[in-house]
Amino acid sequence: MRAAVDRDALVVGMTLVPGLCSRNKSFALFEDPEVRRARRRSSLLRGIMRQLSGAHGRVDELHVTLGSDAVELRYRVPGLSVARRSTLTPLELACVRYLGGRAGIPGLHPSDEERQAIDAALRRLASGLRLAEIDLGPASSPGE
Repeated sequence: MRAAVDRDALVVGMTLVPGLCSRNKSFALFEDPEVRRARRRSSLLRGIMRQLSGAHGRVDELHVTLGSDAVELRYRVPGLSVARRSTLTPLELACVRYLGGRAGIPGLHPSDEERQAIDAALRRLASGLRLAEIDLGPASSPGE
């Protein structure tokens, strides 16, 4: 019997910390369809961030259109002759804005509410991992 997967929390974790869940080390985890969906969404968000950060040339015409339960992100990358449009959840947009702010991308900074949503998702993810139950072995003293 499998535990329910908090896909949104997993998307946030896998987006902000790409090596969080190694497919090779956690193969059984990736058999879950929700985990595979989360992995695809986090990969999409990291790809968007690579383009927005200028890895493929400058970005033009960045627009965010807020809907009732979805967000549309549009931009152009003239160097690739690409116009991209992605439909994101508000939490996914929060991740893009957070990473954009860290990368110094003008106009991409998370609001306080978006930061709180990211923090809440990471707390849900951490509680699902039951980190307190992991046996770390005998305590080591500094200098060892």
